[in-house]
Amino acid sequence: MLYGMIVRIRRMAYQRKWLRKHYLPKPVVSVGNLTVGGTGKTPFVIWLAKFLHAKGKRVAILSRGYGRQDPSTYLMVSDGQGHVKEWRVSGDEPILIANHCPWAIVAVGSDRFRLGEWVLEQTSCDCFLLDDGFQHVSLYRDVDVVLFDSTDVNGLSGVLPSGRLREPLEVIKGTEAVVFTRADSLSSIQPVQACLEKAIGQSLSPIILKSIPKGVHHLVTGQVRPLTFLMNMPLIVVSGIGNPRSFSEMLAGCGADVCEELQFPDHCAYGQNEVNMIRKKINQSDHWIVMTTEKDAVKLREWFTAEDPVWLLTIDMEFMAGEHHIPQLLDRAGLV
Repeated sequence: MLYGMIVRIRRMAYQRKWLRKHYLPKPVVSVGNLTVGGTGKTPFVIWLAKFLHAKGKRVAILSRGYGRQDPSTYLMVSDGQGHVKEWRVSGDEPILIANHCPWAIVAVGSDRFRLGEWVLEQTSCDCFLLDDGFQHVSLYRDVDVVLFDSTDVNGLSGVLPSGRLREPLEVIKGTEAVVFTRADSLSSIQPVQACLEKAIGQSLSPIILKSIPKGVHHLVTGQVRPLTFLMNMPLIVVSGIGNPRSFSEMLAGCGADVCEELQFPDHCAYGQNEVNMIRKKINQSDHWIVMTTEKDAVKLREWFTAEDPVWLLTIDMEFMAGEHHIPQLLDRAGLV
């Protein structure tokens, strides 16, 4: 109750202008969520950056850089010219974004407003994307996008510390875009949608996304195999992400045989102990392979060789409904 009261008062203070919002001189699009844990924010940020890039926009992506070694400073992870920092100083998700969007500016820092000002001192851009920005209410945003995992209705049961909500559900009332991720069908979002609509007292026009397995790549060599490579393949699944269950289920949906799972904390900074655990599992089985995520691959690649049976799954997104809402919102912000 105390935590919920504090976050309500904080957001209300900005809404009623008791506290001053900061404004950046370029349009700001925030992609965020309410729950602790993964909802697919980073893949959506990558999709949105590619969409804006295709429209001729120079995109700057601002991230906290969770898990990096020195969170007190501002850092240019990628300057959009192919110069990318190492994951230990930048965090894993900014590196993943920079790898997918080599033409984008990617910067990290805890204060997104000051970070945005700092970026503009270094270079120019047409717009800012905030990765995990919904709680940064002190910074004005032209478009707010909030993501919910359609498989995680239990995550909406209460605010921290009794539940996994960062803020009460009613704070999304008036949000321009509510996106449901990891949907299997149009009807699969119904439990989460009903929970949200009850909390805000109004119906939603949802944007619905489905996660699609795209390809299998060897961690070190980059060798590409079709998804049929996973059919009946015995797997050791290694992940350090917010929703490891969804990753294992996706692999099982590809026909793989998930025999072992090693689940590490989200943003795990893999070291010798973790790698020894993985190698022990490999050595215990003659024909099993390791499958991991793109996010984990950023940090695991340095620990393995071309001979190790360690592979990663690439994932794409597919709109099932509401795709037209995004261009409309960006158009209102002067971005398309």
